[in-house]
Amino acid sequence: MANFVEKENIFLRIAKYLIPWKGDKPAEIVRKVIFLAAAVVLVVSLVTIIAFFGGNAMDSKLNNQISEIYHGTASVTIDEVKQEQLAKEYPEVNEKFLPLLEQNEDVIGWITMGDPDDPFIDYVVVQGDDNDFYLDHNLNGEYSKTGTVFADYREKITPEYTPANTILYGHNVQSGEYFAKLTRYFNYRSVNYGSSDGLEWYKKYPTITFNTLYKDSTYKIFAGMLVNTDEKDGEVFYYLQGRKFSNKAEFDDYIAQILDRTTFYTDVDLKYGDNLITLSTCILDYGINARWVIFGREVREGEDPTVDVSKAYENPDPLYFDYYYNVYGGSWGGRKWDEDMIYDYHY
Repeated sequence: MANFVEKENIFLRIAKYLIPWKGDKPAEIVRKVIFLAAAVVLVVSLVTIIAFFGGNAMDSKLNNQISEIYHGTASVTIDEVKQEQLAKEYPEVNEKFLPLLEQNEDVIGWITMGDPDDPFIDYVVVQGDDNDFYLDHNLNGEYSKTGTVFADYREKITPEYTPANTILYGHNVQSGEYFAKLTRYFNYRSVNYGSSDGLEWYKKYPTITFNTLYKDSTYKIFAGMLVNTDEKDGEVFYYLQGRKFSNKAEFDDYIAQILDRTTFYTDVDLKYGDNLITLSTCILDYGINARWVIFGREVREGEDPTVDVSKAYENPDPLYFDYYYNVYGGSWGGRKWDEDMIYDYHY
């Protein structure tokens, strides 16, 4: 009678090949441990990538739905009782915001930039009780890595009050959504991506539309600056402190510091009493915690909303910070912009 040797179960053989087993030589144990560690890293990375792109896809779908509601291209099931309550609670509100307020009463406006038929920014804006929640939550209050565009909580937008400077925050998302394309206004000098002509982008898109619950406004962009947020990398310009101004001197000083740092100049003039808008986002290519910030001035009553972009020109010497100069060389040569950019101002 022949002798039969029972073969090991295939799964047991695989396990012995991959997992440290009794009787393994030291070199074999090391090989298996390295393999298992690499496998764990691979699985975690795949799960992270799938979660990231899956989350982005869900956020994009939600954003499209919100946009269709705001622009009136979606059929919305209206809760008539809720709508009636909202109309009583917000008697001055533009009716097109009521369906969004039904979803979330933190809604305070809508921001649009770019071509009317194909804007590169077209998002709802909310205002919460802090500057943290909407960094990673969507309009429905659900966790979202890309968050929502939101206004600084410290200056509430009401029917009676428009902040002297409305500060909006939005993520710089690699897929190009939210405030990512604001960096195209930058005269880019990046170690990773070379340079780009931000002035040409400005000439194509020199205005911002920001409609609140209570009024529609156009803002003329007058500056864009790269700022550092960490003192170890050099001087920090606290642009978020310019939310309101007690007098002309405070306003003029704030604008002057922006004009020192802007990478381009325009023919948009400024004067005390103007309403400002500030759009703030991260900039990812400098290896530090930096921000790219765009500033606009609201079109005044009776003013032509168009901008003569032929008068825009690049600032040859913006004020940066130590880290930037350490990487690219140079130093600031001092203030050179035209004093007439600020009404009745002299430096």
